[in-house]
Amino acid sequence: MHELSEEEFNKQADQLQDQIEHAMDASGLDLDMEQREGSLVLMLAEGPRLVIGRQPASREIWLAAPDSTRHFGYRPGEGWLHDCDEEPLASVLSEILEDLTGEEIDLELDAE
Repeated sequence: MHELSEEEFNKQADQLQDQIEHAMDASGLDLDMEQREGSLVLMLAEGPRLVIGRQPASREIWLAAPDSTRHFGYRPGEGWLHDCDEEPLASVLSEILEDLTGEEIDLELDAE
């Protein structure tokens, strides 16, 4: 993955979390969101929580779901990609939300 400066990492992480918030607002899902210490917490009405958190030391975004935690690194022009299979964060988050809610979710997050 691309090595980001701390400043660029935080800029990209802030932008990602803003995009996720807007996408969740537009999705129509029954959930609450809040920012906690640099993490975006999605609280589904059914009970599960998802946490999209930043890990500055490794320059990664971690997506904590009820069954696992996945790590994403940044690649310019492609966005945040899973460290094992390079699947985009938007796809992974969509799949997790679909599994938890039973609703089809198509998140589009801009890669910069």
